[in-house]
Amino acid sequence: MAKSKLKEYPIYVIVGKDDSLLNAQCEKLLNQLLPPSQRAIAFFQPEPDQVSASQVLDELRTIPFLTEKRVVVLKGADKFISKNRQLLEKYFDNPCPTAILILTVNDWPSQTKLAKKLTKIGKLIRVTQPKPWQLPTHLTNYAQSVHNKKLTKDAAELLIEFVGDNLSSLYSEIDKLALFANSEKTLTVQHIESLIGHNRLFNALQ
Repeated sequence: MAKSKLKEYPIYVIVGKDDSLLNAQCEKLLNQLLPPSQRAIAFFQPEPDQVSASQVLDELRTIPFLTEKRVVVLKGADKFISKNRQLLEKYFDNPCPTAILILTVNDWPSQTKLAKKLTKIGKLIRVTQPKPWQLPTHLTNYAQSVHNKKLTKDAAELLIEFVGDNLSSLYSEIDKLALFANSEKTLTVQHIESLIGHNRLFNALQ
């Protein structure tokens, strides 16, 4: 059966208090919207404090070349939004049909004009810290969405046992495991044991 195509919106806002969660969700969304092979020609991700609103809007309105869409990402965009609220409100009224804007923020008050406009033309994605019993599933989802690798339940539980429940640290260790596993599609307990063996100490996972 063919995989259903993700419904696309011109604007996404990802909101949450944990930056590692925000980044993981952003990467997952980006992988769904724009193949890695197209990022060199259709992707713009500046630092919010080093770019002007006019530069961002120019990128959004640039006609894509050899791709259907351009994607612009602003991570940690709270201050950028506060500084350029009126310009963004105008863009939310008439977003470019050949571009996708992704904003990650720590706060998104529902009473603002931007929040109200987003409900009509875009999508709000809220991310929250998973409960302890949800961590293994959360980690397997991260490994699949970011690295296209399956993390076994036993391996996820072992990682949590050694690393703890800090998501940023857990994500970092999965990134290392994915690199260590190379072309293998499944991350297992054996990979963890091998990686630990190479470093001789369990603190290689900390």
